Amino acid sequence: MKFQKLLLSAALLASTATVLTVAPTANAATNDSKPVAVVENKANFTKEGYIMRVLNTSDASPIYVGKANYNKLVKNVTPAKGAKIISPKKVQKVKFRIEKVLNVKGRGAGAPVYLVASKDKKYSTWTTQAFLQYYYLNSKSMQGVTKPLKRIANRLNTSLKKANNKRDFNAAMKAAKKLRGSQRDFVLRSLNQLKKDGSMNVEGKNLLLFGL
Repeated sequence: MKFQKLLLSAALLASTATVLTVAPTANAATNDSKPVAVVENKANFTKEGYIMRVLNTSDASPIYVGKANYNKLVKNVTPAKGAKIISPKKVQKVKFRIEKVLNVKGRGAGAPVYLVASKDKKYSTWTTQAFLQYYYLNSKSMQGVTKPLKRIANRLNTSLKKANNKRDFNAAMKAAKKLRGSQRDFVLRSLNQLKKDGSMNVEGKNLLLFGL
């Protein structure tokens, strides 16, 4: 399941650059036969703050360096040709926040694309949820939550109505209640969202599940 998401996300991200060249603004005239890119704020994600990591994978988008490039990324998927970039490997200790979300109307299936940036806006990129991850997902304190969630994510059917998924979800919830402070609040809020959605197949709504 995760491998399929990675392939789909990589293909979508590559095609989005072409779409934005045609329709870079949210107010562009629409045509049912042509995909139109719409860039929007995602307040509920942005208010979570700098809690995301850009995963270091071979298919991940490059990281753009400099606030000037960030300002350009707000308007387009890629800055000017020749912009300074680095590998995601260089920013594994940098925390990112989701700034904007791009949906392509008429694109069919696929995940939204997110503009993420570091607090000082030195590092930024557009990417999909398959290449993002909650910064503390693999920390020692999160293992009781992360392990059962990964078991669910790796199954073909992630519906919480299935007994094994429900059991793992309950285990994650029990572990989450032992966390402290803002992390506890975030994880419990995310798990309650998962419970409401009923499965992990609902994309673009739950930061805790990004990159699983």
